[in-house]
Amino acid sequence: MFIRILKFANTHLAFALTGTWLTTHCYPIIGSAFEIFKDKQSFIEKCRAYGEVVYVNLAGQPAIIFNTQRVAADLLDRRAATFSARPRAIVAHELLTNGLFMILEGHTNRWRRMRRAVNEGFRPTAAVRYHAMETEEAARLALSLARDVDASAPGACARHYARYAASLALAIIYDRPVRDTVEDEAMATTIQDLITRLENDSAPGAHFVEFFPAMLAIPARNITPIYPLAKWKRDALEGHARFTQFLDGLVEDVKRRMVIGEARQCLVRLFIEENQRFGLSDVETSWTAGTMYAASVETEVATLEWITLVLATHPEVQHRAQAELDAVIGHSRPPRVNDRVHLSYITAVVREVMRWKPATPIGVPHMSEEDEWYEGMFIPKGTICMANAAACNMDPQLYGADATDFNPDRYLDEKGQLKPSPPDTKDEGHITYGFGRRICAGRHVANDALFAATSTILWAFNLSTIGKFDLDSCPKPFSCKFTPRFSDAISNLG
Repeated sequence: MFIRILKFANTHLAFALTGTWLTTHCYPIIGSAFEIFKDKQSFIEKCRAYGEVVYVNLAGQPAIIFNTQRVAADLLDRRAATFSARPRAIVAHELLTNGLFMILEGHTNRWRRMRRAVNEGFRPTAAVRYHAMETEEAARLALSLARDVDASAPGACARHYARYAASLALAIIYDRPVRDTVEDEAMATTIQDLITRLENDSAPGAHFVEFFPAMLAIPARNITPIYPLAKWKRDALEGHARFTQFLDGLVEDVKRRMVIGEARQCLVRLFIEENQRFGLSDVETSWTAGTMYAASVETEVATLEWITLVLATHPEVQHRAQAELDAVIGHSRPPRVNDRVHLSYITAVVREVMRWKPATPIGVPHMSEEDEWYEGMFIPKGTICMANAAACNMDPQLYGADATDFNPDRYLDEKGQLKPSPPDTKDEGHITYGFGRRICAGRHVANDALFAATSTILWAFNLSTIGKFDLDSCPKPFSCKFTPRFSDAISNLG
């Protein structure tokens, strides 16, 4: 690998020479965009072979991928003032959410107000107020697995995890956990529709308008009798109106319950009580709350699937974690989130799964707001910057020669206690939550939720595989048997 300077449209960009594979798959006009659209996961994994910094051309848009924690932290953490913007997302952000989806919002004053409000509600000391909800929902999850006669069917546990994640997110954000009512089911379905729309509309290559912004001028209404000229635009605008009305209704419901004294502490209640300090408008309050829901559910479900698969295929890890639970908790009650301080091995298991199989291997891209130089490389303003979490989390310089192996002991000292995490991981032990000012605002609550579900499932069940699994690929629908560990396990869940 060596550094070269190329000239693109009167702008100099230094990049790491990427070798035969990228150069032979770099096409006129679209550059390497086709390769990413065809198989994003494979593309990102292959980038690891080309050095710490890799340049790609995405249909004329310069982009760089960071493959080590050293480089990613140097730029995205220590130079966060320059690298905290977001690339433009026309359909998902500007049309579907009218610029109100905080994760895709640029480094603007509105983003700062939204982020400040969320940080206040989800900081570590504030996250404690949700521990009882997390413990309660984890017990409900275990009970639902025990009562489901088809729990071992392929994909069954994923459905239970989706319900757990959705119910917990709704409880923490709106004090509205999902129960078995038609109204609650409809509410969860509508929010899932929003998540799906955001995922689809923001996917690379989903809409040509992202590469040809002039297409925004195409009318959204039907000009021809049958075919709308810009169905993507019409659908996004109609979706925004529908989802805004829905999210506004959730906030109004919290306000109503606050008046009659029936609303517990939740994120929206904090937004309402501290509105003068946060300065959020009504629609900003609705979409900030909705953003935090949308950002949490899918990644939490994917991580719980990996945890289940790892525990079922590593019986020695499962048995050691259960021995820790028996020594600390016993069989009379399930674990609580507050017990985590005494359950170091289970904490290490969750951290290792998040390092080993990150739910978001590339995360949400950053973008440079100013020209910047780094180790002889010139990064122009407007360059998309992506941290390759899958590669960064496998860095042997930080995690040892066995970095590609699953090994929870890497987080423990000789006494079995958690040891300090590697530098630049914010005491998480991995960089899956992101970097700088764009690091996941809900990570403390997410850690609590993952611990609650993992520890409760381990306390209540023995996990065993049904069939064969490929741990080197993303978890497809798989079969796992949940067998109660002792006679009173299910009744003691409460």
